Amino acid sequence: MSRQASPLGETFTRLAGLDDLPSGFGPPGEPDWFPAAALADPTSEQLAQSIARQAADYPHMDPRTRGAYFINMYGWYLPFPAIAAYLAERRVPNLAPEHVALRYSTYTWHEDGASGEAKRLDVRFLSGQFACLPDDPAANHPDALVMPDKLALREWFRTTLEAHMAPIIEDVYAHTRLSRHAQWLLAADACALRFLLTGRMLGDEEHAKAEGIAFVKAEGSPMNNPKTGYISLQYRGHTESFRARGGCCRYYTVSETGDDYCSTCVLRKPEERDERLLAYMQRTYEETTS
Repeated sequence: MSRQASPLGETFTRLAGLDDLPSGFGPPGEPDWFPAAALADPTSEQLAQSIARQAADYPHMDPRTRGAYFINMYGWYLPFPAIAAYLAERRVPNLAPEHVALRYSTYTWHEDGASGEAKRLDVRFLSGQFACLPDDPAANHPDALVMPDKLALREWFRTTLEAHMAPIIEDVYAHTRLSRHAQWLLAADACALRFLLTGRMLGDEEHAKAEGIAFVKAEGSPMNNPKTGYISLQYRGHTESFRARGGCCRYYTVSETGDDYCSTCVLRKPEERDERLLAYMQRTYEETTS
């Protein structure tokens, strides 16, 4: 890492107020971090242990569902800091496995007067390397990789993420037999939702949606599929955007009824999905006006 102040570190400092941004920067001081590269290392037990963790709350979870839960979690947490930095400041940290450390942790959530503990994956960038545009104030920094334009920057971001995930997806398939295509669908869904929610937090949801679509729908990308995207619904003058899923997390296989699909599950008919989302909007907006 350069001896100069790190522009990437400064970006993450400015983004520290974003909800649920479990990113860190620099060498970890605690022993519970592990290198992301270990997940694709056949001599390491890290991936097998990570997949097994998914069944902690559902001991009867089948292998494919364990794989789905793991890749859904990985696709949710790994790109989040990079998506935030990209949308906010057009800086993208290097997501190559050798530049990333990970750890499992728990956090306390609070919502509508209730609270509880949930699991998450923390992401730490070991290197200050980042990609940026020519007009970035730190474009001359030794850690900067300057891209010619925004399209090239987004492509570098996407292909670096896909190169990180591809060997892990291959190993998840070997461990669980969950198809590679199903895993890429889950990764696309997770990235699309991260773009949407991060844009909402940054106050520019429409721009983030456009970026999210361009990211997951790139020609030749394994994430590209016809169903992942966004829908907008209206309720009494209120408009809200939601992520439309292309993949299935297989939650229904561990639910008590055995047929309890998520509200936006790709296995639901679109009209049934929209009906459930409108019911959610009704509850939300009636509560805020009562």
